[in-house]
Amino acid sequence: MNNEYSKDDGIVLFNEECGICNFEINHYKKRSKLKFQDCSQLGDKYLKQLHIRFSDNSELVGVDAFIYVWKNTSGFQFFAKLINLPIIYTIAKMIYKVVALILFYRFKIKKKLVS
Repeated sequence: MNNEYSKDDGIVLFNEECGICNFEINHYKKRSKLKFQDCSQLGDKYLKQLHIRFSDNSELVGVDAFIYVWKNTSGFQFFAKLINLPIIYTIAKMIYKVVALILFYRFKIKKKLVS
């Protein structure tokens, strides 16, 4: 397991304007003491994948960010352990990149249609 997962000063950066992202993050907010911040105005880098930013400016991104969230959320620790298994971790990273990209472009298209 990556030592960065054990840091406890992470801020979860998520796109509050994305209905799917917001729905999921609301579950974690209810079951954790993590700090959350809307990243919808921080640029595409943060809209493409979930990010955790630490006080030393290091970051966890994508699946690694989810592992951090799950590890620190009541009832989700099993997912963190499961996804962190080598073969599952590799597959999860590939699947996440595709799903995150689809959600990102869906969000961008939807935002253009509204404006």
